[in-house]
Parts: sequence; structure tokens; C-alpha cells
Amino acid sequence: MGVITAFRRNYENRRLALYREGVLCYLRGSSGYVLIIVLIITTLLISIAGEFIAVAHINIRYGQRLKNRLRASYLAKSGIQVGQFILYADLKGASTEGLTGKPTNKETDTYNDIWAIDFPSLPMEEGSLSLKISDENSKINLSVLANEFTERTKYYYFAQNFFMNMGLPIDFADSAHDWVDIDDSRSPYGAEGPDYYQSLTPPYTAKNNAMDSIDEMLLLKDMTPEIYYGHGGGNTEAEKSEDNLVKDNRGNTSLDFDKLVELTGDETAEKPSDRENNLRLTAIGKERSRSLADYFTVYGARQDYTSEFNKININTASFRVLSALTDKMTPDIVTEIINRRLAQPFKSVEEIKDLINDQTILDRLSVRSSIFKIVSTATVADTETKITMVYNRNIRQLFYWCEE
Repeated sequence: MGVITAFRRNYENRRLALYREGVLCYLRGSSGYVLIIVLIITTLLISIAGEFIAVAHINIRYGQRLKNRLRASYLAKSGIQVGQFILYADLKGASTEGLTGKPTNKETDTYNDIWAIDFPSLPMEEGSLSLKISDENSKINLSVLANEFTERTKYYYFAQNFFMNMGLPIDFADSAHDWVDIDDSRSPYGAEGPDYYQSLTPPYTAKNNAMDSIDEMLLLKDMTPEIYYGHGGGNTEAEKSEDNLVKDNRGNTSLDFDKLVELTGDETAEKPSDRENNLRLTAIGKERSRSLADYFTVYGARQDYTSEFNKININTASFRVLSALTDKMTPDIVTEIINRRLAQPFKSVEEIKDLINDQTILDRLSVRSSIFKIVSTATVADTETKITMVYNRNIRQLFYWCEE
């Protein structure tokens, strides 16, 4: 009984101590008490330090990436300024004969000009810069299919012919027309806000004004990304019938090989063979690209659709755009136009009157260009920044700017 009484007394004392002082009452006076406390604190410190190191590492990487992004952005903007300078120099009559071996004419814009050169990527500290300039006046201006004063301009019929030649629904011409005209009256095969676009999810209205960018075409009725980017969606039989496709009909726009070595300092650069140059000069045909952005523009002078800013430059227009000028433009006629301009760029539209005798069409053509797209791509480490600008060099007006 004494043993049981003693056990009960000890149990009651331990219970009361645990109740009053908590579990730490068992550790007092124990040699492991301090060790356990140290281990707990050490574990907490290690956890906090590990988290701090991980966050610091992320911040360092983010900071470096941000630094590279800023450097690439500034470098790309410098490329845009170089592009503007090149366009201005060309406007003032800068010759490229020393760079390409081909003469130029101040009164015309052609693929012999300095802006059209395929400049190599320029090496920079920890990166590179590449520049590409293209002619927006080589395309059909969708923003002037109609305006405040004219129900349908000649450019509407160019668009009709283009879609038909591509094996795409000719309805797209009506849809584009309804998008840029000033009213909500629907064309026979088009679409307007009240009868179509406002029934979509989410709903929106037709622009009834000039387009702000070419990718606005994606908002048109039945326009899909596949059609817009040229990956399909049209008449597959028409696509299959297209053969002898070429990359472009620009001719040889490369720098002279010796000048290329001089600019890049790369003496190991591969010199193109005479056969490659000859093939590039003689291969004429429909362009391989079916991307609509390569053949349509939205920039010009909407109020006056007869403006020089809207005219199509026959020295730079693609095979597909030239084919759309009239339903009588056979491949042989287009090939002849391109052959002539490769041999000697046109100095006036009158030089093709034997091939196109419709004066209303000739009035929409030109041998000069005003609006250009500059694409500047800068790379710093693993960060790339691309800036796209559309610019009217004649009046120094910015139409479009996108940094990505």
C-alpha cells in the first residue's frame, strides 16, 4: 500500500506541475535542455536563411533580366533611329552603288535603294542588332476601300481580285469595306456591327473608320488566324495549284561581299556563288508567303484616297499584289513587269501603259514610296527585344509603334 500511495502522490505532483508550468518543467535541470533549445533555434535560422538565399537568388536573376531587357530596348530604339536615318538619306538621294554595285535614282524608290539592303546582323557587346526596312506602299491599303466621300474606291476591287486569286472567299473584300466605311449599311457579302459583330461574345462594333493596325483584320467576319497568318483555311485546291513559288521578287538585295566583310569583320563569311545570284535574279513567280500582312497595309491618307501616300509602287509591289490590279493581269504580264523593273526600275507609271491601259488603275500606281515599316531586333544575352515602327518619311509622321 505504501508503494501505491507513493506512486499516486508522485503522479499528482507531476500532473500539477505540468498544469502550472507546462511541458518545459520536465526539462529543467536536465543536461539536454540547452541542447534542445539550441537545435530548435538553429533549425529556425537555417530555414530563414534558406528562404532568404532563395529570394535573393530570384531577385538577382530578375534584376539581371531587367537590366538585359532595358539594354536590349535601348539598343532596339537605336536601331529604329538608324532606320529613320537610312530612309532620310535615301530621300535625299544617297547612292548604294558602292554597297551593292547597282545604281539608284533619287526620283524613284526601288529594291536598289539603301533601305532595301539585307543588312547582316551587327554584333554588339553581349548581343547583336538586326534591322529590316520594308515598303508599305508596295501593298493594298485597306483603310481606303471607302471613306467619307466615296462609297467604293479602286482599292476595293484590288482587294476583291487579291482574295479571289488567293483562293480565299471574295466576301472578305466586303467585310473589310464594311469595317472601314462610315455607315452601318451592310454590303451584300459583308458584315456590320448591328447585324453581326454585336451578336458575338464578346460583342463589338465595326470600326467605321481607318484601321489602326493590320492585325485588325482578325476582327473581320470569318477571318481566322490560319487565314490571316497564311497557314491554311482557304480553297485547298487553289493552294495546291500554286507551283514554282519563290521567296520574293526583290532581286538580289545583298551587300557586295567585300563590303560585307568590311562591315562585319568576318572574313570567313561564305560568298554566294554566281549561280545563287543568278537564280535569285531570274526566279519570278508568286511569293511563297500567304500571310495577309505581307500584301495589305492600313496606313496612308484616308481623307483623300487619291493621295500619293496610298498609291502602289510598281517598283516594289509583289507578284500577288500586281496580279490583283485587274482581272486581266495574267502571270505573263506580271512576270514581264517584274522582269523590266529588275533590268531597269521604272521611272514613271507611263512605262507600263502597254501592259495596263486602264487609266483609272494607272492613277492608283506610282514609282515612289513614302511609308515604310522598320523592324529593329536587339539581343542582349538571352533577352530579345523587337520594335516595329511604321513611318511616313516624307512628312515625318509616326503611324505605328510596338515593342515586344
